[in-house]
Amino acid sequence: MFKTKKNRFVAIELNEYVIRAIVMNSQVINQAVVYEQPLSAGIIEGDSIRNEMALFDEFKKIVDVWGIKRHDVRFFVPDSSVMMKSFEHPADVVSSKLKAYVEMELGQTIHLPFTNPLIDVYDAKPNDGEATLFAAPSDDVNKIASLLDDVSLTPTVADVRSLSTIRLLEQLNLFASQKSYLITDWSITGLSISIYTPGKLEFLRYQAIETSIKSWESRVVDEHEVTFTYDGEIEEYRMLLIDQIAEIDRILNFYRFSLYKGEKAVDEIIILGDSPEMDYIVNEMRANYETPIQFIDDSKVQGVYPNINAKYIPLIGLVLKEAL
Repeated sequence: MFKTKKNRFVAIELNEYVIRAIVMNSQVINQAVVYEQPLSAGIIEGDSIRNEMALFDEFKKIVDVWGIKRHDVRFFVPDSSVMMKSFEHPADVVSSKLKAYVEMELGQTIHLPFTNPLIDVYDAKPNDGEATLFAAPSDDVNKIASLLDDVSLTPTVADVRSLSTIRLLEQLNLFASQKSYLITDWSITGLSISIYTPGKLEFLRYQAIETSIKSWESRVVDEHEVTFTYDGEIEEYRMLLIDQIAEIDRILNFYRFSLYKGEKAVDEIIILGDSPEMDYIVNEMRANYETPIQFIDDSKVQGVYPNINAKYIPLIGLVLKEAL
């Protein structure tokens, strides 16, 4: 959604409880430095910035401490604001011209539920006459971009988190052609769900987990690592996770029976995320589903990127995005 040509940049993830970054000072990801900084409750709620001045102050500090002043910066569009829409296009419209085609057709043959959207186009199979449009309200993205600009960073790329995740999973060779995958990305406060058949993203949804960040305590191990623990009876939080796991079953059934009339089903479930309860989630998913499950833990990522943990999967994918 933006453009860059520099090799030196930072990929940033921002949510209710943490700012996480990969700082690239060369083209080699294994030479990158990772950082984490906890966020106080109330600065961000859901995907919305509630206290811009407090967030500005946090970014001012980390820009100096992390040494990223005047870096180009890549970031994610807020998960809950992303809309995915498949569309058909004339055969003579090549991939590089699809975004311009969509901009021309907005309000004519392509309709969105908000005005002045920021858009990106994903063309999995060039020249097949179909592509996927991703759109988000410009206000949501511009608010983040303006804040980054105010702290001497240069916003250059805004990406959809799920696409970045898929980009990294593809590099790890985790997908087999002809198979369909349900990808679940678990954070403390939300669950991102996508269904992907190599070459085609078929489903995208973000579901909030109704927990208060005030119920979580952060511990800064060092500038590269922050841990979180639940301040209360963990079973209370786990009941929320069970609700989300039950919703996944409904999505699997919707995909199989509503979209494909019983002729196609998800072949494998992939689990990843930064939730402190990942082990519990994986165990519950394996206990409740016969569908094969693959958990992408640190060891799978570190087989390629020895110095980076699995919670950085979306950010690695953002680093891998080709800047136009």
